[in-house]
Amino acid sequence: MLKTITTMAVLLAISGPSAFALSDIVCDQSNMTKLENDVKGMTDEMKKDYANKELTLAKAAFASKDTDKCKTHMSNAMKGNDPM
Repeated sequence: MLKTITTMAVLLAISGPSAFALSDIVCDQSNMTKLENDVKGMTDEMKKDYANKELTLAKAAFASKDTDKCKTHMSNAMKGNDPM
C-alpha cells in the first residue's frame, strides 16, 4: 500500500509542473509579440527554427481563438529557448 501511494506521489510530482506551466501562459497579442522577439534573439539555429514553427502554429491557433492549442504551441516555442 505504501509503495502504491509513494509511486502515485512521484507521478503526480512529475506531471504537475507541466500542467501548471501551461496555466501560467496567457495567449494574447502582447505575449505573442514578446515571444516573437525572444525567438528572433535566439542564436542556436536549430532551436530557432523549431521555435519559429511553433510560433507560427501558436499564431494560427490564436487567430482561430483556440486558447488551449495556442498555449501549447507558445510553451513549445519557449522550450526552444530553454538553456537545458
